[in-house]
Amino acid sequence: MKRIFPVLLAACCLFAFTSCAPALKTSEIFAMDTFIIQTVYTDDDNVIRQNNEITRRLEDEMSRTIATSDVCRLNAAPGQDVEVSDETAKVLAVSLDAAADTGGAFSPALGSVIAAWGFGTEDMHVPDEEALSSALAAADYRTVTLEGNTVNTGGAMIDLGGAVKGYALDKAAGNLKAGGVESAIISFGGSIYALGKKPDGTSYKIGIRDPEGGENDYMATIALDGKFVSTSGTYERGFTENGVYYDHVLDPSTGYPVNNGLVAATVLCDSGILSDIYSTALLVMGAEKGVAFADEHGVDVLFLTGDKQIITTDGFAEKYGLEIKNREYAMG
Repeated sequence: MKRIFPVLLAACCLFAFTSCAPALKTSEIFAMDTFIIQTVYTDDDNVIRQNNEITRRLEDEMSRTIATSDVCRLNAAPGQDVEVSDETAKVLAVSLDAAADTGGAFSPALGSVIAAWGFGTEDMHVPDEEALSSALAAADYRTVTLEGNTVNTGGAMIDLGGAVKGYALDKAAGNLKAGGVESAIISFGGSIYALGKKPDGTSYKIGIRDPEGGENDYMATIALDGKFVSTSGTYERGFTENGVYYDHVLDPSTGYPVNNGLVAATVLCDSGILSDIYSTALLVMGAEKGVAFADEHGVDVLFLTGDKQIITTDGFAEKYGLEIKNREYAMG
C-alpha cells in the first residue's frame, strides 16, 4: 500500500528528563488512508491503544470504501432514509453547517465528482464534460437532510474524508486529557494536535511542508501549544495527464481542481474537525476571501502561493513563532 506522508510533521526531538516525568510512548498505525502517529508522555499504555481503537471505529463508520460503513450504506440508497450512528450524524451535521457557512467552498456531497475523477483509485483521469456535468449536478449538499440519526442524501453521494480525520483528532485529544496526559503530539495525516509543552518546558514545533520539496522538506516551522492545525495542499495527491497536473482539491462550484494561485492552506483553531474542514474551504476560497473568512470566524491561516509568497492572518507570525527556513519564500 502506498504510504501517504502527513503534510505537517511534528519535530519531536527526544531529550533527557527526570525520572518522575511520564515515560515517552509512541505509536504508528495506518488508518483513514494515512499514518496515525502518536507521541505521548504517559505511564498508561491504554490511552494510546484507546486512541487507535477510536480511529479504527470511526474509519469503519465513515469510510467511503468500506462496504458496511454508514457512508457506503447512504450512497447505496440514494433518496432513501438511512439510519446512521451518532458520530456519523454529528460529523455530517458539522459538515453540512460548514458547507452553508463557507458558501459551498467545502462540501460533504462531492462523492460523485470525486468518483468522476477517479481520485482514491488506480484510475485517476480527466472526466469528459458530460460525465463531469452529470456528476456535479448530483453533488448539491443542500439536497441532504438530517433529522436525528436519519439521513436522506437526496441523490447526492456523501464523502466525509475532508472532516473525519479532524473529528478523530478531536476524539483522541479528548481521550488524552481524560487519561490525565499533559504532554503529547498526535498526527492524523495533514491534521495535528499538540497538548501542553514538552517535558523540558519548550513548545512542540511542527514543520510546514515545502510544496516543491519532498515529504521531509519544510519551508517554515511554527510552535503549537493546545491548538489543532490542518493543511490542505494541491501537491498532496494528484495525477498528470497529457502533461498537465491535476490535484485532488476540487472546487465544488466547478468540479475542477482548485486553480487560484494558492498551493496550500494551513489553518489553526481550537477544533480538529473545523481545522480539517476550513483548510480545504479556505484553499478553495482563495487568499483574499480566505483571510476575511478566517478573521470573521476567529481562526488563523497561512497560505502559500505558487510564486512562493506567504499570506497570513494578522499577527500569525508572532502568535505561532513562525520561522521561515526556505528564504525563497517571503511574506506577501
